[in-house]
Amino acid sequence: MKVILTEDVEKLGELNQVVEVADGYARNYLLPRSLAMPATKSAMANLDNLKAISDRRQARLKGEAETVVAQLEGKILVMAARVGAGGKLFGSISASDIAEQLKAQFGLEIDRRQIGLNEPIRQAGLHGVPLKLHREVQPQIVVQVGDAPPGGFAPLASDAAPAESAVQAEPAVQAEPAEAAV
Repeated sequence: MKVILTEDVEKLGELNQVVEVADGYARNYLLPRSLAMPATKSAMANLDNLKAISDRRQARLKGEAETVVAQLEGKILVMAARVGAGGKLFGSISASDIAEQLKAQFGLEIDRRQIGLNEPIRQAGLHGVPLKLHREVQPQIVVQVGDAPPGGFAPLASDAAPAESAVQAEPAVQAEPAEAAV
């Protein structure tokens, strides 16, 4: 069955692409979820109009994504968490937590699904986290995770942003054992 995709479908195709799929896949998955529409004669005739509308929408979305990247340029997202021995966190930091902190610290509304975190952060230190804002705009933000002092974190200077190669899951500071008072 030929269908026209109404959204990007991973491992199948992009928006407004005509693809051939199995009848059951189209009937039971693509069509009920509005991911595609049947490639009828009228839909095929209207395809050029749909592509023009889609191109304008994608250009607007790309512009919005570039604006977000400009706002995040050189900034570090600071997240407070309880840290145990060896820099391991009590609990973890998920994509939802990062989305909330982006809104709180920078006023940016980014959906948790746009944060490309493969698994939750469970280690203190600096972490590079990719964002999926647009298919052509996919920046990486730096997330600093560590113990929260009583007054909170003092953000790092934006001009001293770490290089991408330095962004690893390493503990920020190792605590030294306290000496017993005699």
